[in-house]
Amino acid sequence: MTDGETANEHQRWIEWREQTPALREYAYMNSGFAGPERIAVHAAMRRRFDLELLHGSTSRRALEDRYELADRYRTVMGQLLGGVSPDEIAITGNTSEGINIVVNGLGMQSGDRLITTAVEHGSGIVPAYYQRERNACELVIVPIDSQDSLGEAMESFAGALAAAGGSVKLVILSEISYSTGQLLPLNAIVEETHRRGGLVLVDGAQTAGHIPIDVIESGVDFYAFPSHKWLCGPDGLGALYVREDLIPLVAPTKVSGRAAAEYDLEGGFEPEREKITKYELTTTATALIAGTIEAAEWYLDSGPEAVFERARALNRYADRRFSRIEGVTVVSPHHDATRTGLFCFTVDGLEAADVNAFLQQEAKVVCRSVAQFNSVRLSLHAFNTEAEIDRAAETVERAILEGIPDDVEPAIPPQLLAGAGA
Repeated sequence: MTDGETANEHQRWIEWREQTPALREYAYMNSGFAGPERIAVHAAMRRRFDLELLHGSTSRRALEDRYELADRYRTVMGQLLGGVSPDEIAITGNTSEGINIVVNGLGMQSGDRLITTAVEHGSGIVPAYYQRERNACELVIVPIDSQDSLGEAMESFAGALAAAGGSVKLVILSEISYSTGQLLPLNAIVEETHRRGGLVLVDGAQTAGHIPIDVIESGVDFYAFPSHKWLCGPDGLGALYVREDLIPLVAPTKVSGRAAAEYDLEGGFEPEREKITKYELTTTATALIAGTIEAAEWYLDSGPEAVFERARALNRYADRRFSRIEGVTVVSPHHDATRTGLFCFTVDGLEAADVNAFLQQEAKVVCRSVAQFNSVRLSLHAFNTEAEIDRAAETVERAILEGIPDDVEPAIPPQLLAGAGA
């Protein structure tokens, strides 16, 4: 048990492990890329597939189930974000889709300023670059150091906002950086951005299922997140929160019949402006919805605060353990205020991708490398253990002492990292 952990919480993490088959073989520390599914998530999807198999996907029974699951999905995703209305939740395919809906739907113009950070994922910064290319927007990239305190990070943002004057259109940022693992001062950034007339879009790829989220308290305008990472749900599904009063402001850029308030086949058309469903196209795989609901409800029942505290406790343990290894530098935050479940380190003289490959091949430790900083990243979720961290550390020590053989195969196919992956 970690410090401050209750017996019930400890038992919950044991049950989580017992219900996750991948953990029987692997020290799986890669939920920041894609989390391992529990048996119940797989079963929820299978039940939906079985219903379609037995009744057909358009029978009354199957269609009623489809619409009930969609409604329940919006409700559960709203709960995950702190209790927002289902009418503020759009069903998306992933975080990137949600980000694109907002960035491309706000109607950026020449002279508008977009502000983001130097520790963003490609899915956040590349849409910003496209706005600069297409609409002559100005892009400001705020430098952030992994060891910055919350106050220091906020000073960097405040400086960028002040320099932008009154032309700030949108701030795009990850509440937790995928590359450094640091938690950014979201509430303060939102407050200052709003004071200057701008809006805030959060890339929540590293937060949903990882930390408690309350978009009402933070005042965030838009929040996009996926199913498949820390929530440990299936690939191919996500959600986008748009604050209700902002829905008319963000135009859909991909449209289907749901983007029409009414239309006929003789030229009559009225666009939908008020409903969140205007951002959704047509068919979504209902089995993915069923699996994500199961994953999200498990997380909520586990207690978001307890999950986060467990992840941070494991990070503290990893910090102590890896800091003792000569030749290893811990690059993720040492401050508890900015510490999360993402633990990052570099190894002198070794490529991070090679260390990552060696960890998986030699010890079945599944993690990832971050090319931007030549670092190895362990995603430490509540179900991970101190013993798994020791296993990773001992394998890194072997790599330093013995070297990494030339025949170690890459842990991740190179084509997956071409766009600065998850």
